[in-house]
Amino acid sequence: RVSLDFFITLLTSAIDLISFSGILYSIYPQLFYVILVYASFGTLTTAKLGQALIGQNAAQLLREANLRYSLVRLRESAESIAFYRGEMQEENEVSSR
Repeated sequence: RVSLDFFITLLTSAIDLISFSGILYSIYPQLFYVILVYASFGTLTTAKLGQALIGQNAAQLLREANLRYSLVRLRESAESIAFYRGEMQEENEVSSR
């Protein structure tokens, strides 16, 4: 069901794009080319910037996962840490992540 809806939406969009491009080209061809260049530039710029964001997002998720792991480990071992006075060692461990 979802794939059929997606296909219909994609097909409708392609038909609209082709028909409106033909209308614009028949009215004002120079504007059609300017819009085509503008859209291509925007698409390429967005894709290039998006590649850098993928790596940054992965690094951020890794840091957040390490913090959650450290906090859960700290909560589970809180009594032992307090008993053996290991607060400084655990603080250094959490800070290093």
